[in-house]
Amino acid sequence: MKAVNIMNFVRDIDERMENSKEILYQTTLAQLEMVNEFEFENTFLLQYDVLCDERYVQLFKEKATNKTELGLWYEIVEPLTTACGMPYESKYGWKWDWHIVPGYSMAYTPADREKLADEAMRKFKEVFGYYPRTFAGWVIDTHTMQYLAQNYDLDAVAICRDQTNTDAYTLVGGYFNGAYYPSRNNIFTPAQTKEYQINVPVFRLLGPSPINNYDEHKYLSEKAIEFFGDHGCFTLEPVWKTGADPDCVDWFFSTFYENEDLGFSYSQLGQENSFAEDGFLPALRMQFEKLSKRRDVTVIKMGDTGRYFKNTYPDSTPATAVTALENWDKDRDIQSVYYDCKNYMANLFRYENSIFLRALYLFDERVADLYLEKQCASFDAVYENLPLVDTLFWTPNELKNCGLQLSAEGTAVTVEKYKEHGLQISWNDGRVLFEEDCITVSANELRLFTGKPNCTIKVVGNTIEYLYKNTAYYLDIENAAVKQDEECILITPYSEEVRLIPRRG
Repeated sequence: MKAVNIMNFVRDIDERMENSKEILYQTTLAQLEMVNEFEFENTFLLQYDVLCDERYVQLFKEKATNKTELGLWYEIVEPLTTACGMPYESKYGWKWDWHIVPGYSMAYTPADREKLADEAMRKFKEVFGYYPRTFAGWVIDTHTMQYLAQNYDLDAVAICRDQTNTDAYTLVGGYFNGAYYPSRNNIFTPAQTKEYQINVPVFRLLGPSPINNYDEHKYLSEKAIEFFGDHGCFTLEPVWKTGADPDCVDWFFSTFYENEDLGFSYSQLGQENSFAEDGFLPALRMQFEKLSKRRDVTVIKMGDTGRYFKNTYPDSTPATAVTALENWDKDRDIQSVYYDCKNYMANLFRYENSIFLRALYLFDERVADLYLEKQCASFDAVYENLPLVDTLFWTPNELKNCGLQLSAEGTAVTVEKYKEHGLQISWNDGRVLFEEDCITVSANELRLFTGKPNCTIKVVGNTIEYLYKNTAYYLDIENAAVKQDEECILITPYSEEVRLIPRRG
């Protein structure tokens, strides 16, 4: 399936702007009228404070058609904590606060998280007569995810894209786009086994760019930097320039839906109403107009997408791909391909003639969410997986000699599906084959540039051993000699192909 979810996120409180209640309401009204006009299947996700405002209740009861699905947008607001007999500790005195403390579930004890989730679900049912089947928030803690999956009949959950130093949360090394079944220990990590798997899919929000989302401005041309300035996210959000520029939107749609995806591709359109004053509605209309002309995608409710996913992939997280064979920034010769499966995430990147793995993260269902049993007391909640190759933190601001270099003289790559779950990427004199349990590389020489890693890395025989935050894990190398020096780890093949096997400790 090639799926588009139109999801708009609705708040009733945002004390950062004057007259916010009226502005937020009018924006939501305009969004609802727009989806009705285009007759798109869509989802509105309502925050607890919205459920307490009779204007919103009447709006959705009177103007929403059967094409609109209603779900919960889960940020912790003062009316919710008050209903649960808890204080709301915003240092600004706000009733809605975008900081982790007090605005997100991991700031509370596990017992209080259950009370908050129950009250949010109860209030929704009181207002609309049923429990919501969809549930989303920028970050959701794992205990809450477990509790909801055990006690409510959810079809889909959604969290933010990968990002660093944005808002009050950092998410790095996750399943890049689409959906996965999370571990009972960590909502950000796909499960490898039924024993650890939560059987509700988690979707990634906002339609991230497979070229620029990982390290943002790093590979932009001067012309693109001038276009973007130093602010904004590289997503389909209509409030940002990538989501408001018609050519960029065409590039997003062709990247997500016209290239190899291994059977499932996904993006989310829509915007939180708190961006009302940024005037995103014309850009959202432009996106809808483009979407209405496409016949290769299915515009579908979030809950229906979750049910499709569970029916199509009932046993475990599938392997999927996001393939960008052209760059929207025409002054930079770049290709980027993401391969995601239940065991790892990999990003092959071509910048001019250099072909390298820009990112490779191992998934381990046993590694717990930092806030599984304890509260988050810091500004920035962190969700991450285990880095095997990481150019974001290991080699910042360097365009060359980074990552796991496969070729310094590569030509444009081609991409094709390999058997049922694999992805083959080829260029003039090399090839990479991604499969669920290993990566096969055909190249003359591989160099892993470690720079200044945020983990311990050492070579022992034909294994690269890692230690990150007390977790040991490995990259086994087959059919090659492995040697470590001050600059890099050199991998010299004995014959035509080298196998790289990510391995948990």
